[in-house]
Amino acid sequence: MNYFAYPEQFIWFVAPIALWILGRLWVLSRRKALAVVGQPAAIDRMLPVGLAARRRWIAFCRVLGLTMVVVAQSGPLLGSKLVEFRQKGLDAFIAVDCSLSMRAEDVLPNRMAHAKLLLGQLIERLAGSRIGVIAFAGQAYVQCPLTIDTGAAEQVLDSIDVGSVPSAGTVVGEATRVAAKGMKAGEGGPRALTLLPDGDDHRSKPLEAAKDAAALGMKIFTVGIGSLEGEPIPVIDESGKRSGFKLDKKGEVVMSRVDEKTLVEIARLTDGQYFRASSTGGEIDDLVRALQKLQQGDQKTKLFNRYENRYQWPLVVGILLLMISLIIPEQRWKM
Repeated sequence: MNYFAYPEQFIWFVAPIALWILGRLWVLSRRKALAVVGQPAAIDRMLPVGLAARRRWIAFCRVLGLTMVVVAQSGPLLGSKLVEFRQKGLDAFIAVDCSLSMRAEDVLPNRMAHAKLLLGQLIERLAGSRIGVIAFAGQAYVQCPLTIDTGAAEQVLDSIDVGSVPSAGTVVGEATRVAAKGMKAGEGGPRALTLLPDGDDHRSKPLEAAKDAAALGMKIFTVGIGSLEGEPIPVIDESGKRSGFKLDKKGEVVMSRVDEKTLVEIARLTDGQYFRASSTGGEIDDLVRALQKLQQGDQKTKLFNRYENRYQWPLVVGILLLMISLIIPEQRWKM
């Protein structure tokens, strides 16, 4: 197990180490300066009684106090308690298309931004389920395995963009197979895939993949984003501005259109449902209701250890030591 919640904060241990080194250098430089003036032993007898010891205590309190503050910042995990978690029993992957055609602007501001907005709302409203994220274009990859940490899934989704998958294309079938493989690694329960592509797929056999997924008990909910008539694909230059539209080998503008027929058939084969993305995003409510119906099955209750972040203890000690270093006088108190 990890004994600290934020081990990356260990880098700040450089602060008390630097403070100690600077203190030692100051002492050495002071001794050299005194040696120039006269005999160090004679000068020490002229200084107030106990001055050197008090200075050592001041330095000790400052270095140790700062060290304890860094320990607190790292979040020491001490002690644990059993926490009950009630899982709603739904394992759900969401798969988002990352191909260049997702830059098309028939859904404002563009297909990718709109898709991430919809799927982000979906993740938020499925709290309590295990959520995973898949990115696909010419290939498909699991970006976030199934997890109950919806915040982590949302962060992964937010990091996905056009070009996150370098190979070109739209392999809907491969995204389905990757999700099915990820489900096999799970613990069972209702299984769902929300699939959001925007183009045709003629190479990964999406209908065959859908049949295999149905055999595993996975329901696929497809969301078609884009127009049926087609939309040109913007070409973005290095400065982030549109420099034109994507052209085919004949020099004609490439039009990207949603393959609604295939998406409807994928949903039908898996006893899922097809939704058409709109500018208002109202379809997300229907999608959430459809998925929540799957959640109404048997709920699973789990007990797990939650380790307690005891940052308060070293923080209090650190603050007290720093305060003590401020009130220790260099001169002895007069009675």
